[in-house]
Amino acid sequence: MKIRKLFNEFFESEKAGGLILVFVTIVSLVLANSPFQTGYIKLWNYDVAGHSIVHWINDGLMAIFFLLIGLELEREIY
Repeated sequence: MKIRKLFNEFFESEKAGGLILVFVTIVSLVLANSPFQTGYIKLWNYDVAGHSIVHWINDGLMAIFFLLIGLELEREIY
């Protein structure tokens, strides 16, 4: 029960997203500079619906990200 409470408090805090992002960035850097490098690069260039995963992230997810940033700025201004 105490672990569940700590888990919920962490993910409801503002720092959770930043800490997860830092952790995933470190894992990505380690994988990109390890013996698993070729498999890691192949994973990012894997085709999904005619486009690589990198393309989907650059065009699709980044558009959603900037939309959310714009909505957050609008909320802060008003």
